[in-house]
Amino acid sequence: MTVGSLVMLNDRENILTALREKALKVREIMKRANVVNEEACQSLLLKMRDEGVVKFDIHSGRWLIG
Repeated sequence: MTVGSLVMLNDRENILTALREKALKVREIMKRANVVNEEACQSLLLKMRDEGVVKFDIHSGRWLIG
């Protein structure tokens, strides 16, 4: 495993932990999960959505656990 892979795995866990409490917007996720790069956070959320781990509510603009 590379350092990048470990960071992304840690970010995934932090994002899931943040979303366990309630549905959040990207900026709120970044703050709670301590992810500094918005583009990386969105990319990871989209990948997690494709895997069925999280869902995006288009009406509220919030992410939630799938």
